[in-house]
Amino acid sequence: MAESRQLQQARQCLAAAEASFTSGDGLARLHEGLAHLDDIIGAGRAPEAQTAGNLAASYANRVYARIRTRLAQDAQVPEPELEHYFKMVLAFDPVREALPSAADDLKIAVVKALIERYYEGYPAEKKRQALEQLTALRGQD
Repeated sequence: MAESRQLQQARQCLAAAEASFTSGDGLARLHEGLAHLDDIIGAGRAPEAQTAGNLAASYANRVYARIRTRLAQDAQVPEPELEHYFKMVLAFDPVREALPSAADDLKIAVVKALIERYYEGYPAEKKRQALEQLTALRGQD
């Protein structure tokens, strides 16, 4: 079966996103590619919808793995980089079914790291309150 133009465009966008992973352009291409996949999945035309779901899962696994590795390698990832990573994991929300099982855990880890940066220089109590709010949100899932 030949792939539709939309699926081909999704592949191109996602490949470009992966190649420029740390840039704003990479994030824009990720959104674009995932939007194409979401449209294909939403249309529900098998087997292309299944291919789109598999493609979304594949890229989600790769992106999440790169972010997870980066966080594990450096406890002091700079704030702008963390913000970029948070935007990247949020980009996958429309194709949530394709996310790895630990996707929410990684999203929480990125937010915790951001809280650590945002609350530098603030009283420890303020940071503790923010972390408690995050924990409470996690409990509402």
